[in-house]
Amino acid sequence: MPRIRSGEEHERRGLSGWSRREFVIAGASVLVAGRPARAQNGRLTAQAVVDRIRAGVGVPWRESTLDTFKAGDPGTLVTGVAVTAMATLSVLRKAAAAGRNLIITHDPTFYAANDLPGARANDPVYLAKKAFLDEHHLIVWRFSDHWLARRPGEQTRALAQTLGWTTGAATGRDGIYSTPATTLARVAAHVRSTLAVRGGMRAVGGPDRAVRRIAVSAGTIALAGAVELLHDADLLVCGEPREWEAVEYVFDSLAADRPKSMLAIGRVVSEEPGMRACAAWLRTLVTEVPIDFFPVGDPYWRPQR
Repeated sequence: MPRIRSGEEHERRGLSGWSRREFVIAGASVLVAGRPARAQNGRLTAQAVVDRIRAGVGVPWRESTLDTFKAGDPGTLVTGVAVTAMATLSVLRKAAAAGRNLIITHDPTFYAANDLPGARANDPVYLAKKAFLDEHHLIVWRFSDHWLARRPGEQTRALAQTLGWTTGAATGRDGIYSTPATTLARVAAHVRSTLAVRGGMRAVGGPDRAVRRIAVSAGTIALAGAVELLHDADLLVCGEPREWEAVEYVFDSLAADRPKSMLAIGRVVSEEPGMRACAAWLRTLVTEVPIDFFPVGDPYWRPQR
């Protein structure tokens, strides 16, 4: 499967159904990663958790990375870990209420790839979120670059498994799955039901378009990755494509009589299965405190016509 770069990499060059174990998070002022871990009374600090992740992730640690502390003191003792696709204020509140003070998030916390406030330093929404983090002594650490670097890709594999797609196509390529002959409309209905999509799903291609091979890509997908995947698939199920790149390519494939289809399900929705898998993986590294996945859910809803 091709290396799919995240939107943040390009830049720098809600819901019901909660289980009792799905509440958690942590954070405060922006800090630089790399402070030595310190334990107090032999208990676990946030930095110690990150050090275990760095040692166990299985890929070389990058010198320049998004995977740094975004809020809070890394020396804080950890009472529990909340893993989430996006550390929204709603997720932070649920994490704090559950006693989970370290939040590990896949996406930015402060609305930009580097999480710096920039022009938003005096914005009331930014200030409200930062105030909550400070008040509850939460720590936020981002885990994106190195989680995405693992092979096979954890995010895409978890999304496909959640949707029940486990049979590889004849090409033998990661990220492409065979399915009994079906249609785009049937696949869309299955995805909507399985992932509890409220309004964030959009399709390119006719509802009766035949589907036998499905390419899967979680999160943001760039044009090169989309084109390569679609060489061996009828349908691309992805999170967040750009309309003037991959969407336009698929749209033109229909007019060029070389039809492909696309199902864009939303970035957060596509990333949540992978971060649930991340929480399960973290439990193999950290056993002293509870670790839970906190869903965000589809942030969109669809107005009635």
